[in-house]
Amino acid sequence: MKDARARILIIVAPTIVECYRTAREFGLDLLQVGSMRCVTKPHHLRGWSRATPFIALHRERWPEDLDQALDALTRLGQLRIANDEDLGPFLERVSHAG
Repeated sequence: MKDARARILIIVAPTIVECYRTAREFGLDLLQVGSMRCVTKPHHLRGWSRATPFIALHRERWPEDLDQALDALTRLGQLRIANDEDLGPFLERVSHAG
C-alpha cells in the first residue's frame, strides 16, 4: 500500500501580502505553512498534480494574466477550487478553556 501523499493547498494572489490576507480570510492556520504554497505568478501555476486545490479572493483586482492562467488551468482540471474537506486540515484550531 502506498503512503498517503501530503495534502498541498495553493493560495493564489498577486502578492505575498495578499496570499497572507487570503489565508487569514479563510481562517487558515499559518503554522501549517509547510503544506501551503503561495503562488503570485502565472507560470508558477503550472506543474501541480491534477486537481490540486486552491483558494483565491478578489480576482477582479488581479492582473489579467494571473486571472486568465488560473481560469484556464481550472477549466482543464489541473487546479480546482478547494472545498471544506480540503480546507479542514488547514483551519485554525480554537482551543476552548473550560
